[in-house]
Amino acid sequence: MRTLLSKIDRISERFFSRSYGWTGIEIGCHCLNMAQVRKVEDRWQLAAVWTVEHPVPYAIQTDSETPPVEETFGWLSPRDIFECGLSATVANLDNLDSLFVGKNCAATLNDGLISYRELELPTSDSADLQSMVHSEIAIETECDLEDILTDCWELPQNRPRSTASSFGGVSLQRSTALVLASDLLQAGFECQILDAMPCAMARATSIALDNSSEDGHATALAIDLGYQQATITLVDDGRPILTRTLRNHGLVQLLSQIASSFAISLSDAETLLFQSPFNPTISPGQNDDFSNPLKHELNGYLMSLSNEIEKTILYANRTYRTVLPVQILLMGGGVRIPYIEKSIEQRVDLPTHLWSIDLSPNLFGVKNPAIFAIACGLSVLAWEGV
Repeated sequence: MRTLLSKIDRISERFFSRSYGWTGIEIGCHCLNMAQVRKVEDRWQLAAVWTVEHPVPYAIQTDSETPPVEETFGWLSPRDIFECGLSATVANLDNLDSLFVGKNCAATLNDGLISYRELELPTSDSADLQSMVHSEIAIETECDLEDILTDCWELPQNRPRSTASSFGGVSLQRSTALVLASDLLQAGFECQILDAMPCAMARATSIALDNSSEDGHATALAIDLGYQQATITLVDDGRPILTRTLRNHGLVQLLSQIASSFAISLSDAETLLFQSPFNPTISPGQNDDFSNPLKHELNGYLMSLSNEIEKTILYANRTYRTVLPVQILLMGGGVRIPYIEKSIEQRVDLPTHLWSIDLSPNLFGVKNPAIFAIACGLSVLAWEGV
C-alpha cells in the first residue's frame, strides 16, 4: 500500500510541477513566510501561503525597579538562527503536504542574515570571477575559503573608462547553510537553492510587473520592510543593480519606540500599529509633528525612510543616469501599516504600490499578499531550470 501511495505521489508531483513552482521560504528574525506560485496560462497566481512565527519568548528589562516584561512577540537574533538553527520553528511545519505541491523548496535569509556587499574587481572574466569574489569575501570576513559560500552578479558599469568592474556579492558560512537545509529537510522540504535577498526581490518585482498592464522590463524600486532592517533594491529588466540595507529602519526599531511611548509590550505595539485606523498621509500645510505619540513615531519613521529612498534615487540618477525607477513596489511585513503606500508616495513623489499578483480562488482571508512577495520570488525559481 505504501509503495502504491508513493508512486501516486511521484506521478502527481510530476504532473503538477508543470504549472506549480517550488515552495518559497523566506526566513526572517520574526517568522518564516512560505508561498507557492503557479502559472495559469500567461499569468502568475499565488496558490498557497503560510506563516510560522518563531516560538521563542524573551524578556525585556524595562528598569531596575520593574521586573522584566515577558514577550510573546517571538523573534530570533541573527546569532540565535546561526547557532540554534530553526529546529524549534520547523517543528510547527507539520501536515503541510496538503497545502504545498511537491517537496522542492528555495529559501533565503532576510533581515541581514545573509551578508551583501559590492566589490570592485579588475576583471569580468567569468572563469575567474567566482574565485576572485570568493577570495575577496573570505579575506574581508576573515573566514577560511573552505568555510564560506559566495555568489555574485555583475552590476552596470558606472565608470566606462575604468579597468575594474562592479559586482554584487553575497556570502554565508557553509555550516550555517547545512544546518538550515537540514532543518528544512526535517520539515519535509528539500532545499534546492539558498538565494540572495536582492535576487529574490528582483524576481518578485518581475512577476508583479508581468501581471500588470505595464512593461514587465520597466525599472522599479523594490522595498522590503523587514523586522530587523529595510532593504531597497533597484530592479532593471529583472536584475538587481543597486541594493541598500537600512539597519535602523526595521519594524522592530519602530515598534520599540511605540512600546516605549505607551509603556506596552512589543506585541501590543505591533497590534496598535497595524490596526490603528488613522491615516498618516499629509494634508497640504500639515506638519509631521503630532500630539498623538503613535502618529509622531510613525511619521518620524516614514519621513526618515522617505529620505533614504530619495537618496537612493538621487544616487542612481548620478551613477547610472539612464536607469531610473518609474515606480516603487512595497513588500514585507511593513505593508500592514495603514496607508503606507500613499504616505511614501506623497513624500517621495513617485507612484508607490503594494506588491501584488493574482490570488488563487482557494485562498481565503489573504489581505496582504505583499507580505509573501519574497517567498513568491523564490517559488518561481522552479522555472529557471537551476
